[in-house]
Amino acid sequence: MLRHIVKNRFWIITGLELVTIAFMFSIRFLVLDADTPKSFSIVSTTAFQFVTVAVSVAMIIQSLWDISYHFIREITRLLAVGVTSMMMMAFWLSDLNTLHITLAPLGLMFLLIRMLIDLATDNTLFKNRKGR
Repeated sequence: MLRHIVKNRFWIITGLELVTIAFMFSIRFLVLDADTPKSFSIVSTTAFQFVTVAVSVAMIIQSLWDISYHFIREITRLLAVGVTSMMMMAFWLSDLNTLHITLAPLGLMFLLIRMLIDLATDNTLFKNRKGR
């Protein structure tokens, strides 16, 4: 298992970051402007926080044991990219409505860039699994 932790350390840390962000939403540390479009204000709901935690925990579990059947690796990573991009856009729209810049969308943007770079450079994604 230690070998899998070293191999997938980035995704374990990313999962922990997303759990932290969901926790920050739940204690109302991160808030969106009231005029944020409804399609993006869903980010601040309890259901979206639950989805974020579920995706993060699934990604951490998949990374710890290096589970790769049924494309679980690809599904959890792409869902994490989707959740992060949804939160980033919601905060950018909220900042545009209030006309002041916060650090939340910038931090999420850097996290999203790191995730996309790792997805682009990972040579094990969508590879034929018959050789294993």
